[in-house]
Amino acid sequence: MPLFSVHTWMGTVLVAAQTDPFGLQRVFLPRQLQEARSSGLSEKINTDVPDFDFQQCPRAMAVTKMIHDYFEFCRPIATPWQWLSPVRLTPLQQQVLRLTAEIPCGQVRSYRDIAVKLGKPGAARFVGNTLAANPWPLLIACHRVVRSNGETGGFGGGSLMKKKLLAHESGNKDPVLAHSYSI
Repeated sequence: MPLFSVHTWMGTVLVAAQTDPFGLQRVFLPRQLQEARSSGLSEKINTDVPDFDFQQCPRAMAVTKMIHDYFEFCRPIATPWQWLSPVRLTPLQQQVLRLTAEIPCGQVRSYRDIAVKLGKPGAARFVGNTLAANPWPLLIACHRVVRSNGETGGFGGGSLMKKKLLAHESGNKDPVLAHSYSI
């Protein structure tokens, strides 16, 4: 499966995609790449990415630009739904990801807020587990979902990266973000 990388101020983001037809399989954050290397998973994920031929796949270049512009200019990423293949996700998990993608850049919601919007107010843990397995972090901004008490909660890229992304989006160098919970 072709891989391409995007170098950011947070480290290298690796994107796994199929090219014909184009589909985004997975986004690996810098911490996930480090864990893959240290745990021996790097045999399955070749983290030493060869040069990718963007001339042959302009959609991959578009995704690279989205991620680059997010980090460089804090430009929100419009989730490229047409290129995501959620076949391994249940309809309820897909709905969680869609609701998460609706959270505006610079704002946060709680896991409970998403569960309520989902019509299942007791399903905050389900929401958290779904977001923990989000195959497309950054493209579906699961870092914008926090605990009801205002703590950041988990994130595949690590809690420090989550805090830095929230600070980046809020235009604030302090990772403490004023939380807005209304949907």
